[in-house]
Amino acid sequence: MKKATKQSMSLFFRTECYIAENLAADYLAEVRGYSDASWEAPQHAARLSAAVKRYKTSEMLCFIFSYVAPEADPDLTPLAVKRLCNALFGRTGSQSIIVAVFGEKGRQHRSADSNPAAIDALAARYRHAAELHWRTTLQTIARVKRTYQTEIRASRDEED
Repeated sequence: MKKATKQSMSLFFRTECYIAENLAADYLAEVRGYSDASWEAPQHAARLSAAVKRYKTSEMLCFIFSYVAPEADPDLTPLAVKRLCNALFGRTGSQSIIVAVFGEKGRQHRSADSNPAAIDALAARYRHAAELHWRTTLQTIARVKRTYQTEIRASRDEED
């Protein structure tokens, strides 16, 4: 694995990795602040949406670090990662997280692995594993949301 990829992976797991427990904690924090009298639905929805987006981005990057990077060892630039995420998962993820993890200050040459043909080849190689990983990711999100809904109902019942 390239030195830059190892550095990106280390940075990601130290500072940006957002696991299911973090997602559940953020959802439950919203429950603790819940009250029918002072509920601010747009702000609440924005916080939960941001938490889900961060979790999805984190899971896409975990997949890349677990499967693609060790085996194929591509030159992972923000553009290459964004394109690979889109090819494998149908979404690009959080650009700010991707740039924070894979951006290199002063880099002037483009990665050969970011061209569409290279991305398509990588995606074809890892598509099945990515689909399984994504299915698990979506199931985890659904489970967290169900727990959240149960907690909201219980909170409403306590207020009655």
